[in-house]
Amino acid sequence: MSGLLRRALGVLGNGLRPSLREFLRARAHFHAALPSGPLIAQRYVVFDLESTGLDVSAGDRVISIGAVRLRDGDIRESFTTLVNPARSIPPGSIRYHGITDAMVADAPGAAEALQGFRDFIGDDVLIAHNAGFDRALIYAEEFRGAPAIGNPFLCSLITSRWLDPAEEDHSLDGLCGRAGIVIAGRHQALGDAEATAALWVSLLARAAARGVDDLAELARRARMTAAIAAAAEHF
Repeated sequence: MSGLLRRALGVLGNGLRPSLREFLRARAHFHAALPSGPLIAQRYVVFDLESTGLDVSAGDRVISIGAVRLRDGDIRESFTTLVNPARSIPPGSIRYHGITDAMVADAPGAAEALQGFRDFIGDDVLIAHNAGFDRALIYAEEFRGAPAIGNPFLCSLITSRWLDPAEEDHSLDGLCGRAGIVIAGRHQALGDAEATAALWVSLLARAAARGVDDLAELARRARMTAAIAAAAEHF
């Protein structure tokens, strides 16, 4: 944990360990610096997480990670793993993604799985659809002892809302449908990551057409930092 983050959790100056909710709220407001240079030339890893549920601060956990490395608009490598969440997966969630307790019984725990993910991503910029949720899941596992991931995060959902503020549907299904992108394996982490990668390339092209020169400018115009932090606080 960085000294800056420790100071942000200064409400815990009495030496007490923060609650998960306090940790997530503080962590939500820390953002790594974005690299400079042309949008398409940046090093991206586009990823997706599946989870036991949507209430991260109440104990929902990662059960699957899927990621692809994006270079010059093309997918070059992929990473995927199931994750043992050390808790049962609710039936309602199983109906959503199809991952059962039996499927994750022999999978690595979150700390091991996220170490593998961190090794894969290196220093690349991380992209997710609704990144506030995925960040919250990652930071919750950091709270429990998984290795910290300090990469910059950007969000395809927030980017889409900036580009098309009049559109009502910015879901991955809606955006891919309008862009003609086929999602192979919807609600499977790797399939969703591959679809989000194709979507991200399309969004970057449209941002560049509006005169956006680099990621810092994209983040400023889309009000990305504040929007990701605000979203992360609700999980």
